[in-house]
Amino acid sequence: MKKYLLPENVNWYRANMHCHTVHSDGQMTPEEVKELYKNHGYSIIAYSDHEILLDHSDLNDKDFLAITSCEYSVNEAEPSFPQIFGADTGRWPRVKCYHFNIFSKDPHNTFQPATSKEQHWILKERYKDVCKCDGLERVYSVEGANEIIKRCNEAGFLVQLNHPYWSLNEREDYINLKGLWGLEILNYGTELETGSEYCPYIYDDMIRHGMYDLKCTMGDDNHNPGKTGRYCFGGSTFIGAKELEYGQVMDALEKGEFYCASGEDDPPQFKALYVEDNIIKIDCSPVNSVFVNAYGRADRNILGKDITHAEFPLRESDVYFRITIRDSRGNNAHTHTYFVKDLIEK
Repeated sequence: MKKYLLPENVNWYRANMHCHTVHSDGQMTPEEVKELYKNHGYSIIAYSDHEILLDHSDLNDKDFLAITSCEYSVNEAEPSFPQIFGADTGRWPRVKCYHFNIFSKDPHNTFQPATSKEQHWILKERYKDVCKCDGLERVYSVEGANEIIKRCNEAGFLVQLNHPYWSLNEREDYINLKGLWGLEILNYGTELETGSEYCPYIYDDMIRHGMYDLKCTMGDDNHNPGKTGRYCFGGSTFIGAKELEYGQVMDALEKGEFYCASGEDDPPQFKALYVEDNIIKIDCSPVNSVFVNAYGRADRNILGKDITHAEFPLRESDVYFRITIRDSRGNNAHTHTYFVKDLIEK
């Protein structure tokens, strides 16, 4: 019997799960971003402007869906990291922060669950009647972050940790977080700026430390400087749903019925992923590598050219695994983690 890890008989919708517009520090309107991404084959945008939770459902049509979301930030009061060799680097380069994207399960829920108006560094006067806020003093600590996550979960949001490298997050900053839905394993904008924001190894580390339900996504974090497509299209999340409808898309995200992929044009894609007779079976677009990562180590692979099918034994000793495929240009597609005990047939 086949046990599908990615859903069958669905449509696959390409999404950008991290986006900024003129409502915060981006340079394009939501309408302009919609047209830019639709013209590049996208169907979904999570409008995650800083601190501002706005309902953009007026942009929805049969080929496009806007996810109600925003990005919360909390910074250290004082830098953790010392000056290096006595150099005056300034304060900001040494300040750690948490950035969380929150995604509303209800498109019309714009209640801010974890901030106060006094803390809005971008919130304009014109939003005061739109963004209803709860009061919370944000503190950079694991405990402070967990309070934000808890409030957001209780208010009906999925919570994602963004760009941990850019945020200077160390292991103790993320391995004890509770209630996260996802980790952004590629932030395309900061990857282009730093060369270091592709971080599946942090995802594996978090899984090893007990975050067994954690999902992984990719996003652009596009600000569109000069109203261009710069920093766009490099980090995508492909969501499987019967229809492009808000409830179905959010349900698929919550259940993990999606995968993520890098690459501006024609990123590698999964066509099917299932277990049959204790064999992991993978169908995909033509790639040069297929990896099985178990316990954070890729110990099985198939290497070649134009691979479109791969099979691996389901080993009980692995406990859990995830799949990576890589094309000839070095672009990767990732699944999240699956647990052997849920799949193996005795």
